[in-house]
Amino acid sequence: MAQNFPNGLTLFHRRIYKLVEDPATDPLISWGKDNNSFVIWNLEEFIRRDIVDKFDCGKFSEFRSELRHYGFRRIKKGSGELEFGHEDFVRGHPERLKAMMLKAFRKNRARFLAQEAQEEMQRLQI
Repeated sequence: MAQNFPNGLTLFHRRIYKLVEDPATDPLISWGKDNNSFVIWNLEEFIRRDIVDKFDCGKFSEFRSELRHYGFRRIKKGSGELEFGHEDFVRGHPERLKAMMLKAFRKNRARFLAQEAQEEMQRLQI
C-alpha cells in the first residue's frame, strides 16, 4: 500500500510507519488496537532480525531512545510485548507524521536553548 508522506519527513518517520503498516511484519510488529501506537510482539525476534539496523541504531536501546526523542511513549503491555504510542502516529494518516516531527524539533530546540542560557548565566557569574 502506497503512503503519501509529507515532504521534509525524516527517514526515521518514514521507516517506522512503513514497517508498522506492512502486513508481512504483523507477527513481529503491528498497529495497536487504538491505531495510534504499535506493538512489538516478540522483542527477541525483533532484535534477532536486526530490525533496529534499518533505523541506523546498533542496539535496541538506541532505537528506544529515538522513539523517546520523537515523543513516543511506552504503553504497558503483557510480558514479551512492547507498545509505543504517539498522538500523531495514526494508522491511515501518514500526513500527521510531519506534526510529530515538528513537535519533537520544537521541544528539543527549547531544551537546547534553555541549556545554552543556563550555561551563559553560569559563565557570566564567574
